[in-house]
Amino acid sequence: MTENQSWYQASIPPQSPRSTLQGEHRVDVCVVGGGFTGVSAALELAQAGKTVTLLEAEHVGWGCSGRNGGQINPGLAADQAALEKQLGAEQARELWQLSLAGVELLRKRVANYAIECELKQGILLVANKARHVPELKAWQASLEKLGYDQLAFHDRGSLQGLLKADYQAGVMDMGGGDLHPLKYVLGLARASEQHGATLFEHSPVLSYQQDSNGVTVNTAQGHVRADHLLLAGNAYIGQLLPWHQRRFMPIGSYVGATAPLGELADQLIPSRAAVCDMNTLIDYYRLSLDGRLLFGGRASARDARPKALRQTMRQRMTQVFPALAQTDFEYLWGGQVAMTANKAPHFGRLGDRVFFTQGYSGQGVALAGLAGKLMADAVMGQQQGFDLFARLKHMPVPQGTALQTAIRALALLWYGIRDAR
Repeated sequence: MTENQSWYQASIPPQSPRSTLQGEHRVDVCVVGGGFTGVSAALELAQAGKTVTLLEAEHVGWGCSGRNGGQINPGLAADQAALEKQLGAEQARELWQLSLAGVELLRKRVANYAIECELKQGILLVANKARHVPELKAWQASLEKLGYDQLAFHDRGSLQGLLKADYQAGVMDMGGGDLHPLKYVLGLARASEQHGATLFEHSPVLSYQQDSNGVTVNTAQGHVRADHLLLAGNAYIGQLLPWHQRRFMPIGSYVGATAPLGELADQLIPSRAAVCDMNTLIDYYRLSLDGRLLFGGRASARDARPKALRQTMRQRMTQVFPALAQTDFEYLWGGQVAMTANKAPHFGRLGDRVFFTQGYSGQGVALAGLAGKLMADAVMGQQQGFDLFARLKHMPVPQGTALQTAIRALALLWYGIRDAR
């Protein structure tokens, strides 16, 4: 799958390319990665008066930030009970509150910078099987104990008023929602430039060296000397993050966009809420502003073959919506999601001057923007939020692409078998 098959890319006007880094530059902070995390960090730092250079290997929004399903989820992908077991109830609650702050940060930025990204409110978590219903109720109860009052349970009957699909139950979360992710990240990029950040595209970082006085970041045609370096490439960070600091494996995830469905769109999803199911290998979908169904999922250990992928994605879509049995995708695209073993993001440092965040595990629309802000805060001496995330323990991943692919394939096979029960 290639990036130019994305409906997101096709739905925006052509973008003027930014310059490629050339020559020598001296700034306070260098950021690597032009997605939600990197652009968010650049915006925060520039707002605070820091000089910032951002280096993107392709173009802003090229990676997962410009290709994802666009769903906004409060919380982490990790189970709250697991976070409490590791950090204790008080610090796990602080993580939850930070995640809510990340959603609020997103909404404020859309409003403050007039970013036209089709932001909508409401996301449905739906139970595929009867055994999921008690889990769904327990999840709702655990968040209500944290004081979260945005959730409403719907049994099988009342759910039909929100979603015409065969699920056992659902919970509507009005604290979540969805947006056009590429429009959002491009809006953040423009805002960061308005505050003085400099963004370079087609400027892949080849290496960097850290010393007691700063960091030197090298590209093919130039160098950046900075006091701090922020690594914000997530699943596309490549070799810039050493193996001993890797705590994620890239998993392929795919999205298809139908043609506009007209009146049928509101018949299928009367609430027009984004939807995510409770399988481990999830289906997630939503309606675009013009009434397309954007249907995502189909986790893969390696790049899927386009013909087989199209067939599988259509089968999954028609299992949910039989009325779309004769409907094909106008666009079908994919990308890499960085998944950690415990589904919590991984924050860390390399020495005194290099910060990184990674592994949002499918919930990066709000979390990645928060991560960028927390990295920026840490650079400016406010490290509490960053350090709280950095306390989370993560399993290392095995070295070697072939071994990683084999492990991912076995894990996805197991999850598929479990989901079929």
